[in-house]
Amino acid sequence: HIVLAGGCASIPGIDEAVAKRTQVNTLVANPFAGMQFSRNVRPRNLQSDAPALMVACGLAMRRFDPS
Repeated sequence: HIVLAGGCASIPGIDEAVAKRTQVNTLVANPFAGMQFSRNVRPRNLQSDAPALMVACGLAMRRFDPS
């Protein structure tokens, strides 16, 4: 599998283009898949921004152990 992340992963049709060129199953990363959202969140905007937020999500999930 190829997982596309980052700002360029938001280019419409990029996953199909990569899959066709490489003959490998390709998908766009979405760290928010399966989450419930507040009514204040616009799902369409979040969907387009999600691949670029992979690092931020990873950092937010880190555990900081002071010892």
